Amino acid sequence: MAEIEKRIGRPFFPFIEYKSITLPPMPPIVKDVHNFMDSLRNFNSRETDVILCSPMKSGTNWVHEIVSMLLHRTTEYNSHGELNYCNFECQSDWDRLEKMNSPRFFHTHLPMEYLPRKHVENGYKIIYLNRNPRDRAVSQYLFLQGKTGVPPMTWNEFFEKFVVNDTIYGGWFTFTKQFEKARVEKRGTVLPVTFEKLKIVSQNEFKTFHNIHLTKLFKPFREIASFLGISVDDSFIKEIADKCAFENLKKNKIDTTVSIHPEGRSTLWRKGIIGDWENWFTVEQNELFEKLYHWEMEGYAVDFIYYSPKH
Repeated sequence: MAEIEKRIGRPFFPFIEYKSITLPPMPPIVKDVHNFMDSLRNFNSRETDVILCSPMKSGTNWVHEIVSMLLHRTTEYNSHGELNYCNFECQSDWDRLEKMNSPRFFHTHLPMEYLPRKHVENGYKIIYLNRNPRDRAVSQYLFLQGKTGVPPMTWNEFFEKFVVNDTIYGGWFTFTKQFEKARVEKRGTVLPVTFEKLKIVSQNEFKTFHNIHLTKLFKPFREIASFLGISVDDSFIKEIADKCAFENLKKNKIDTTVSIHPEGRSTLWRKGIIGDWENWFTVEQNELFEKLYHWEMEGYAVDFIYYSPKH
């Protein structure tokens, strides 16, 4: 935590342009974005590596914790271990990654085309995490507010600039279409996971599904474990689900994003719910986004849950 505190106030805007996308100004990206992207594409992946790929504000830290617990067969939080800092976009010391023990677990918000070539071409494991784009947009807006260098803007201004014309990491539509295409064409070994399905079976939702057998309830957790080649029982998965329930993570996980808030404030964990977008999208915005979604996603069969099960 001391290292994080030293970096408090690091700018998170303006974004860095690279080809047709924009990237948050992480130090390695600011230093030389072309060198960084080349290093990432040429990264020496191992067969045992796992990469978690997700758009910003889609539950990355949450699922990262779940996968870390499964890989290490433990329910201890990974707030200080080496896996905690394996965000590709923050890497400036690629040699350090070479020295890490297997299995290595990385995460990124970049679309498929920018992943390490060796990882994709050799069919190494990718967990493709996504979230319904409406909730994700609201979460991203609230996360960016107040960050060092980010200009203040209303929700309406954000909607026009970063939802309708989204280029951050290439945008949600680009990310989703690339991974859906890879999944359907079986390019690489890709496991699709959605924020909403994991949320529904998290510990905080047990009371809603009290009459469902645990094996069925924990199906998304079991699918991740099976994908990783790990055998687990219901009691272990239940313990992981409990430890990784939103409120428990909010209380126990270190938030590394305090470094990009001028006062070192933690804003990573907010509500973690399904359907909050209804409190933000106007009727006109919802209709516009619906048209944009159908135009962008034509030919892609992707289903998301937009309302809480209690809706």
